[in-house]
Amino acid sequence: MLTKKKLFKLWLPLAIMWVVMALEQPMVTSAISRLPDAVNQLAAFGFSFAIALLIEGPVIQMLSAGTAITNSVASYKKLLNIQRFIAIVTTSIHIILSITPVFRFMAVKVMNLPEELVTPAHHAFVVLIPWAATIGYRRLWQGVMIKHGRSNYVPIVMYIRIALAAVVLGLGILFKPFGGALLGGITLSLGVISGMVSAYIFAKPCLDALPKTADDDISRKQMIAFYIPLAITSIINLGVRPLLNIGIVRGTFPVESLALWPVVLAYIFLYTSIAQSLQEIIIAEYSKKNLKVIKSFVNTVAVVIVSAYILIYAIKPLWQLWFVKISNAPTELLGYLPAALAIFIFMPFISAKISWFRAILVAERETTSLTYAVFVNIGTLMSVIYILPFFVEIPGVYLASIAYLSSYLFESLFLFYRSRKLKIGITKDIVQ
Repeated sequence: MLTKKKLFKLWLPLAIMWVVMALEQPMVTSAISRLPDAVNQLAAFGFSFAIALLIEGPVIQMLSAGTAITNSVASYKKLLNIQRFIAIVTTSIHIILSITPVFRFMAVKVMNLPEELVTPAHHAFVVLIPWAATIGYRRLWQGVMIKHGRSNYVPIVMYIRIALAAVVLGLGILFKPFGGALLGGITLSLGVISGMVSAYIFAKPCLDALPKTADDDISRKQMIAFYIPLAITSIINLGVRPLLNIGIVRGTFPVESLALWPVVLAYIFLYTSIAQSLQEIIIAEYSKKNLKVIKSFVNTVAVVIVSAYILIYAIKPLWQLWFVKISNAPTELLGYLPAALAIFIFMPFISAKISWFRAILVAERETTSLTYAVFVNIGTLMSVIYILPFFVEIPGVYLASIAYLSSYLFESLFLFYRSRKLKIGITKDIVQ
């Protein structure tokens, strides 16, 4: 019988994985803040990282897919072939966008990046070329581990990645061979390569033990139909970050906001990552009889995360410890923080509910609903970005924060509606 205690033991390694992963970006932004020209370098890094994340979109759901449907050698190979194809496409797109005239056109003409940020942003973007492909393979193999009872090895992959990042960043601060944006890009690329290699090593016993056939194997056509909506969902979802950069420059204090935004987003990701880690464990343990106990566990985690966020926000020395001592955010940017953090107070709870709805929809193979939900997300975000500045002049970082929170709120409401309409769950109260 599934209990909250058992769920906690199964979920904890995944939560650790997400938290360790979430620590990587604050480490990078903290290192950049300790190098010359910190504000411009932070802004340039944030811009390039956002574009790399957008390109990465199609591979993000490999973790959920690997957890949900790698039941046999045949199903694994079909999913692996999809990953190989996506890796070729995403890497090719990244290389094309890295060509100097193409990057300049995209950055300056399309996204209004200030001229002084173009060169450091381009350098960072070029070294991030391995980003999407390596993450796709790593997430696929981590999904296999979760599916087949080796979830305790999942965070070890991230320990290796974060340890390498710490070494590279430490050397970068000590010897200062590059600008901060380039150092950030190199760190992330080396980290994801190490993560891919170590994930394969730890997943190999699972791959060797996969049965030749399984009762619920799906055809190649079914596999593609299952994964395409997931890929589209992530592409649209990650498209939020470049759009937010456009929104930021529509507000006041654009350079300061561009510099602060990756610092704020990295902090928020620490909380939402815990919520996002629930998705895979829900998929792995999904069954009609387990839904009530899983839902109760999800709600408990959501309340705990929000309570922790409010506590740290209410005690000024605690959030100052993070942003001043750890993240080393430039002093001239600290005045923008309290309002930005206040906007996100309920973001962890919303993220947990989204993970709940997404997981049961994936488990039921209703992945098209996730695509519709993300269209709601992006529509809300774009509406806020383009309409709000006509009514009020606010710093770009606040505009981005309001848009980001609103988009996730409306996505969660749509997923709630969609789950009820499809009657996902055993009774009406399950989706409430």
